[in-house]
Amino acid sequence: MKRLRFILVAFILALAVSASAFGHHELDGKYMTLVTSEGKVICRTAHDVVVGDRYLDSDDHLYEVFRIRGDKAYCKLVKERNKALSSVISFLTSVWNGSLFKAESQKQGPVGIYHTHSDESYAPTDGSSSQRGSGGIFKVGETLSQAFEKEGIKAIQLKTAHDPHDAMAYDRSRRTAAQLLKKGPSVLLDVHRDAVPREEYATEINGQGVTKVQLVVGRENPNFDAVNQFAKQIKKVVDKKHPGFIKGIYYGKGKYNQDLSPRMLLLEFGTNTNSRESAERAAQIFAASVKDVITGGAGNKISNRGSWRSLIWIIAALVIGVGLFMLINRGSLKDIGKEFTGALGNEVPEELTKDYQEKEDSTDGDQR
Repeated sequence: MKRLRFILVAFILALAVSASAFGHHELDGKYMTLVTSEGKVICRTAHDVVVGDRYLDSDDHLYEVFRIRGDKAYCKLVKERNKALSSVISFLTSVWNGSLFKAESQKQGPVGIYHTHSDESYAPTDGSSSQRGSGGIFKVGETLSQAFEKEGIKAIQLKTAHDPHDAMAYDRSRRTAAQLLKKGPSVLLDVHRDAVPREEYATEINGQGVTKVQLVVGRENPNFDAVNQFAKQIKKVVDKKHPGFIKGIYYGKGKYNQDLSPRMLLLEFGTNTNSRESAERAAQIFAASVKDVITGGAGNKISNRGSWRSLIWIIAALVIGVGLFMLINRGSLKDIGKEFTGALGNEVPEELTKDYQEKEDSTDGDQR
C-alpha cells in the first residue's frame, strides 16, 4: 500500500513538473517566426510558441497563433486598432465612469528587479550568450536600477542565480520574486534578453544604437487582466515618447510568476546578438519613459475642481468631434451609426438603418 502511495505521489509530481516545463519552455539555439497566412513576418521569438499565443505589435495590431508548421507560427489578425477613434472612445468612457474626476495616487514602493535566467548574456560584449550565475543580464538590470534611482524612484535588484536555464528556472526564481514582494514594491520586473537575429531588436534613438524592448504577459495567469492593462499602459506612455521602442507584447502560455502580483512584468532587452551596451542604453531610456506609470502620474487623470457646466461642455464638444471624425472617415450617416455603436459594443440592426434612410429619402422628396 505504501509503495502504491509512493508511486501515485511520484506520478503527480511528474505531471506538475511537466506542466511547468510546458508552460515555460524556451527554444535552445533556435527561434520561431510568427507570420500571417500571406507570409508577412510579424516577429521572431525564442519562446516555444503554441497555438493560442498572441502578439500585439508596435502598431497595436493583435495577432493570434492558429497553426504551427516547423519553425513558423501562422497567425490571424484578431484586432486592428483605430488609434484616433480608440482614444476618443476611451476618453468618453473615462468621463462616463468618473475616473477622470478622481484624484488617485499610486502606492510609492520601490521597483523590484530580478532575473529568472541569470545566465543570459550578450555575445558581442560578454564573449558568449550564456554565463552561468553571472550573465551580462545582471549588468542590464543594474543599469535599469540606477536609471530608476536617477528618476527619483527607489529600486532593489537581486542578483540571485537560478541556473540552469531550463523549464524549472521560473519555479526557482519564484522564491526570489516572493522575497522582493516582502519589500512592498510598486512594480516587479523580471529582466531578460531574447535569442533571435540582432536586427529584430536593433534600433537608434537620438543617434545612438539601442535595443528595443519586448513585454511578455502570461496567458495562464489569474492576474492576466490587471497585468495586461499594466503592460498596455506602459506601451502607450512609451509610444508617445519613443514610437516603436516597445517592440510589442507577447502573450505566451504560462504564468511567468505573474500570479504573484498584478503589477509584474517580464521585459526582454534586446537579444543575445546585440551588444550589452545597447541594451543598457535601452534600460536608461525605458526607466525615464515609464516614470509616470510607476509613480501613478500617467494618463489623463485630473482633480475634480471643475463645475458640472464645464463637464457638459466637454462632453458636448467630444460628441461633436466624434461625429465629425466619423463623417469624414465614413462619409454617410449609416456608417456613422454602425461605427459609433460598434465601438460601444452594440451593432445597429441593418433593418433600422435602412428604415431610417428610407424615411430621409421620403422627407427629401416631400420637400422637393
